[in-house]
Amino acid sequence: MRTSKKALSALLASALIIGAAGCGGGGGRSGGAAGGGDAAATTTAAVTTTEDPNKAIDTEANYDDMANIEEVNTANEEGAGKLYESGKTAGNIKVLCFYDFHNIEPDKSVAAVFAERFGGTVETDVCGSLEVAERLGVLMASGQSPDIIRTDWEFMPGYFIKNRVAPLDDWLDINSPIWADMSGIIEKWAYNGKHYYWPSNLTPNYGVTYCTANVEATGCQDPTDLYFSGEWTWNEFEDILLKWKAIDPENVGISMGESSALHLAATTGTPAIEFTGTDIVNNLRNPAIMRAMEFAEKLSREDLVFPDWRGPDNAASWDNLMFFIMPSEWAITCGQETWFKKGLEGEIRTVPMPRDPNSDTYTILGDSYGYLVPTGASNMQGAAAWILAARIYRTDPEVVKKNRDELMYDGAYYYIKCPECKHQFESEFGEEGEVCPECNTPRKTKYKVVYDERQMQIFDDMVDPNKFNFVFDCHRGFGPDLKQQIIDIFDYPLKGTESYVQMLEENYNVVEASLEDYRADIRKAQES
Repeated sequence: MRTSKKALSALLASALIIGAAGCGGGGGRSGGAAGGGDAAATTTAAVTTTEDPNKAIDTEANYDDMANIEEVNTANEEGAGKLYESGKTAGNIKVLCFYDFHNIEPDKSVAAVFAERFGGTVETDVCGSLEVAERLGVLMASGQSPDIIRTDWEFMPGYFIKNRVAPLDDWLDINSPIWADMSGIIEKWAYNGKHYYWPSNLTPNYGVTYCTANVEATGCQDPTDLYFSGEWTWNEFEDILLKWKAIDPENVGISMGESSALHLAATTGTPAIEFTGTDIVNNLRNPAIMRAMEFAEKLSREDLVFPDWRGPDNAASWDNLMFFIMPSEWAITCGQETWFKKGLEGEIRTVPMPRDPNSDTYTILGDSYGYLVPTGASNMQGAAAWILAARIYRTDPEVVKKNRDELMYDGAYYYIKCPECKHQFESEFGEEGEVCPECNTPRKTKYKVVYDERQMQIFDDMVDPNKFNFVFDCHRGFGPDLKQQIIDIFDYPLKGTESYVQMLEENYNVVEASLEDYRADIRKAQES
């Protein structure tokens, strides 16, 4: 089945799989990253985990009609490689995706560009987020490889090394101006002289989300003010937490997302597991990481860490929690929605991970959004066109401005159709009036995340290599067992379960043995 239904306005999604279900819609700037939750395995163009009572008053689009073009304009083919056939339409591509399928065809975005400019349509195979790797293996083994999968750090660089995804150097041209801003990331993930990952855009990663009212209660400076003055460091971070705890012993400082301590360690500028393109470097014993983990253990000893999961979408979380160390865009969206619905005091804001006081530069784990082409894909032309469409969408000045304006719009936000007669308005926003012109029914409002100027600037900074140092950690890219082992090595000390030194003693050799399997494949590829 070809795509025919637009997802709800949900361009904003989480950066990692930590259970995104429960957060509302609204605009977004990143084009998404991995969302959480499981969906039943099926082939469909529109799948939701729960029935949405308002879906009938949201918008629909006919991508088949959009894709009815005879030839592709060469202006759309900038960035294509030597095997790409100029003028040829993309045809139908098969996409393997999971719960965040709206990132495959988000509202008014890549799917429309793919259809209108490349004559392409999409057939989606949707499975649970934890089942993608297994499903991909089954499809590849049976000769039914999809043409596109959304990139996931669990595929990189392990899938390159194991030849499960295809290099795209013959289909895309890294020297084209359209890839100029992404060429550093493309090169970062190069393997054996070939390029497998061509991201459409950089995205913010983990940050620190908080409520201004809670910070004000401590008498400390607001973290947003500290960030803009260059003083948002580990020391200020800890000071706020200690003063929050001093107000009430029941107050808790930090709620963690999965791998929060890894993100803290990355602020030193050192990744846990580093891929160089020719080797895999284990930095678990690096002095910088050891120092970061000593700080993490100190926070735990001071009873500043909530040991279990509690998300910003839970109103009770805001009663005694100060900071949420989680995917920044997802956390601020959930936090603002909870604040909006529950009428809480203060504002919900997000800042980057605090700066290592030994450094003059803010450093975060680099994050980006894009797609990979599995080995055995039958429509390489279509897959390349989809990647070009994603890049076109993310670099189109009108789209960039529109998305920015939508994020900063703080007026009424409506469903696109009248709840009574289904009259379709031109916009979700308030300028068209508050009642339906056909039947006079009041328009139905919905929640939307709002960024003010300073919040927008923070997220702009978090994707600007001139302002932030990006560390690329590939601890997730060598299979689920090693991924979980690395996460535990870091998160257990922050939770106070075991010390970092203990975790190293118990796990270091096992980590090395797992990595050596991939190193052996790298050596074989270099020798061939």
